[in-house]
Amino acid sequence: MATAMTDAHRMFLQSIMTHGALKAREVKALYKKCCETFNRPVEHENLGKFVNEINHHVGPFSMMIQKGVSEEDGVQYYALVNMMESDVTRLASDYTETELEFFKKVLDLIVDSDTGVASSTDILNLTDQLYEEQNRKMKKKEAEDVIRRMVRDRWLNEHQGEISLSVRGILELKPYLTEHYKDDIRQCCLCDQIALKGQLCQSDSCDAKMHYFCANRYFRDKDQPSCPRCKADWDHMVVSQGANGHSQTEETPASQTQGRRRKMPSRH
Repeated sequence: MATAMTDAHRMFLQSIMTHGALKAREVKALYKKCCETFNRPVEHENLGKFVNEINHHVGPFSMMIQKGVSEEDGVQYYALVNMMESDVTRLASDYTETELEFFKKVLDLIVDSDTGVASSTDILNLTDQLYEEQNRKMKKKEAEDVIRRMVRDRWLNEHQGEISLSVRGILELKPYLTEHYKDDIRQCCLCDQIALKGQLCQSDSCDAKMHYFCANRYFRDKDQPSCPRCKADWDHMVVSQGANGHSQTEETPASQTQGRRRKMPSRH
């Protein structure tokens, strides 16, 4: 028999919805707060059960709390995901049609890059492309505001002028990404999650890719790293987390500052 939806469940769900995405440690603290607020025993080992109880009730509405990993630092997040809508139109309540078309072009830039990021300069120049291709007018100042709001809403990340897709963006837009970029999107060969940021196997006959943090764990104790898929030599890029939580390369061979360039089929 399914557990009834309690006030503790509702408080937890509302907070996830409000924040868009929360780190695992924040979710544990939220769970504790919800339990204490409504005099429920705090049993951290039952957090997964607590989340599953919520998913049982929101599932019929095509919603589900899912876990994902940040490509920035490997930290686990929780987010409420709409399982039905597969397009970026799920953002329509917060963004205009023109802003969503602009966002689609931002996604094009991010996915088409080897690094999983797009420079703010290139993104702002998309306003010209938007006008030429769709006759949609957007000033660069307006584009800056859209990016700022999407970072605030945790759809995008911004670091030193570079824009990338956040863990919330990857989780919620996974159906759109895998369908629209089916020839471009790769999954990490170690964790099986979408890998926009990461290392590529240098063999032309292998399409293996892995997140930096997955590669660090996998190659940590290996003297002669090789691709887990094709066994070709893997010139491992050592990445550590800086004080700000962003990846920093410590010992990067000059030949490895860029991944193997992949050929991009036209989508338009």
